[in-house]
Amino acid sequence: MVGLLTLDSRIYNYGGFLQEMALQDAINSLGYECEIIDYEVSQEFNTFSLKRGIKNFSFDKIKKKLTKEKTILLSNPVSDLITKRKRAFDKYRAHNLVLSKKMSYSDLHSIDLNYEQLVCGSDQIWNPDYNIPAFFLNFGRKDCRKIIYAASIGKGQLSCLEKKTYSKLLEFPDYISVREDSAQKLISSITEKNVELVLDPTLLHQQEYWMKKADDSSLNHRNYIFCYFLNLTDEKVKSANDFAKKNNCEVIAIPYLHNEVEKYTEKLEGKLLSEVNPADFLNLIRNAEAVITDSFHATVFSIIFQKDFWCFGRNAGTYNMNTRLHTLLGYVEMQDRLIEPDDLKNKMHCTHVDIDLHNLKIEQKESIAFLSNALEIS
Repeated sequence: MVGLLTLDSRIYNYGGFLQEMALQDAINSLGYECEIIDYEVSQEFNTFSLKRGIKNFSFDKIKKKLTKEKTILLSNPVSDLITKRKRAFDKYRAHNLVLSKKMSYSDLHSIDLNYEQLVCGSDQIWNPDYNIPAFFLNFGRKDCRKIIYAASIGKGQLSCLEKKTYSKLLEFPDYISVREDSAQKLISSITEKNVELVLDPTLLHQQEYWMKKADDSSLNHRNYIFCYFLNLTDEKVKSANDFAKKNNCEVIAIPYLHNEVEKYTEKLEGKLLSEVNPADFLNLIRNAEAVITDSFHATVFSIIFQKDFWCFGRNAGTYNMNTRLHTLLGYVEMQDRLIEPDDLKNKMHCTHVDIDLHNLKIEQKESIAFLSNALEIS
C-alpha cells in the first residue's frame, strides 16, 4: 500500500484537487494501491514548534492560507453560492479520491502505520511559511520507501535558518523531485542527494484521461471566453471583457476565493458560475473559445486541451510567482503567451492553436520513470 500525503484535500481549489487526484491515479496506474492520508496539518504545529524550536514559523500563516475559504464560508453574504460550491466539490471528491481514516500527528508516527511506500507531493509542500516536517516524510516504518514528488518551495530563496532546518529534514526522503528549475538549484545547494526535475502530476496523464474526467460534467456552454484568476484585479477583468467583445463571445468566470464574487459581479460582463465541481472546471476549459487566466493549472489544461490561451503573471510581495509558468511554457515553446493584462488589447481574435507537445511528452516519460523507479521495491 502506498500512502500519499498532500496539502489539505478539503480546500476548494481546483488545481490543488486535480493534481492530487492525478498523482493518486498515476500511482495506481503503475500497479500500486494508493490511498491519500487524511491528515490535518494543524495537528503538527505544537509538536514541531516544541521539539524543533523553529523561531520563524507562524502557524497562523498556514492556518489562514489553508482554511481561508472555509472561514469565508461563515461570513460571506453570498454563503448560499459558497455552500453550493462546497457541496459540488465534496460530492466529486467522494467519488474520485480514496482517503485513509483521519490521522493526527501522533497517528503518523504510530508503529502501526503500515505503508510500504510514502509519497508526498505536489504543490508548495516545502513553502517556508508552512514549515511542516511531515511534508518531508519524517514518519513511517524504517523499511518504508519515502518519495517526494514535484515539491515546490513557493519562494526564490531560503533564509540561513530555513536552509539549516531543511538540510536536516532532507535526510528523511529517499527520493527527491521538484517542480521548478529554481527549486532544483536551491534544494541541490543544501543536500548531497540527487534532486530530479519532474512535471506537475496533472501532466502525467494523456489528453484522453482528462477528456474522460471532463465528460463527467453536465455543463453545456458554448461560444465563450473562460476566465479564472487567482489574483483578481480590475485590469484583468476589463481586458477579458474587451477581448470577449472583440470576438463576439460571452465571458464565463469562476471566482477563486468566494469574497471575489462581489467584485466580479460589479465588473464582469458575463456569467459568474459558483456551483462548479472539478469536472466542470475541466469542461469549461475544454469547450472555451479561449482561456484567460493567471493560474498555472488553468494554463496546463489549456495546453492539454489545445486551447487558445493567454496567461497573466502574478507576484506575491517581492516574490515572482511565474517561475513554474516559465518552465511550463518553455516545454511547449509558448513563452509569448505570458503577458500583462494591458497587452491583451493587441491580441485581436481567438485563433486555432496546434500546440507542439513533443518536449512535454519526453518530460512526461521521464517523470513517470522517476516515480516508477522510486516506488519499486526489489
